[in-house]
Amino acid sequence: MIELLVVIAIIAVLIGLLLPAVQKVREAAARMQCQNNLKQIGLALHGHHDAVGTLPPGGMYHGTCCTPPTYTNWAIEILPHMEQDALYKQYRQNETNVSTNNNLVGRTRVKTYECGSDQLVGRLEVPASGPSTAQWMHGSYRAVSGKANMAVGYGAWDSFEPQLWPAPTRMDPTFRSLLHATSATYNGIPAANVTASGQNISALGGPEKFSAATDGLSNTLMVGEYTSTTVTTRATFWAYTYASYNQSSVGAESRLFGMDYAKCAAAPGLYGDQMCKRAFNSAHTNGANFTLGDGSVRFISYNVALNLLQNMATMAGGEPAVVP
Repeated sequence: MIELLVVIAIIAVLIGLLLPAVQKVREAAARMQCQNNLKQIGLALHGHHDAVGTLPPGGMYHGTCCTPPTYTNWAIEILPHMEQDALYKQYRQNETNVSTNNNLVGRTRVKTYECGSDQLVGRLEVPASGPSTAQWMHGSYRAVSGKANMAVGYGAWDSFEPQLWPAPTRMDPTFRSLLHATSATYNGIPAANVTASGQNISALGGPEKFSAATDGLSNTLMVGEYTSTTVTTRATFWAYTYASYNQSSVGAESRLFGMDYAKCAAAPGLYGDQMCKRAFNSAHTNGANFTLGDGSVRFISYNVALNLLQNMATMAGGEPAVVP
């Protein structure tokens, strides 16, 4: 009996020693798979640019908050370049993003949009806000719409909400990145004719070309990770175009890089939880993966200097920077 107990104790010790190592190996494998997904996304964005002559829009946003007509987005438009042409052909460009038919596309799992570490993969939910009351499939990656304008409430390039900006300030074009919201003509969808605060939405520019990245493609963030296990309805939904659900911005507050939504919203910062909806994080330890404009993938530590990361979130801000 004593010998048996000794053997059991030895086995328990070995399991205790091996379990963390096994978990580290599993996480390393999930992180590698996530990086491969982002590499495929980067290649697909370059393939779209080669085929169409521009990048896709981050999202097509044709009105002001909070139930505007929205149309296609970057994740839908690169489907043909990820061997998902059949799914892409089901999407109807002449219908809004939240139409019954287009929601069927948005309920579909696309494995390339799912990080193996993300606990929400394969899960359908109704997003917390916006024009849809239907369920959408979660994803793990958001386009980088630009640098968050921390001097202006709601100052992010994932939508068009000038009625919420303090006058006379407006969105700064130098804060944009390669995949931002637009209301210009694209793929058969006419430009919106909506004016707010004296500014026409379509005047803010259409889908971008790589040549617009005067800061340098290797210095410009294009797609990054975001998930939320505390408030899952604020996490990423790959096909849902409304506002921040498939786009985010890089803000100057430390809570906006690496924190889950609820923790971010509870932390002190400007504009309550508005910027938390547009943050970046991951299910990995100590950092998150990003695809850059040149198609490369980089794992960026949560300890990065945020001013450098913000500078990489613009394509033509005149402040080229490279993070470790």
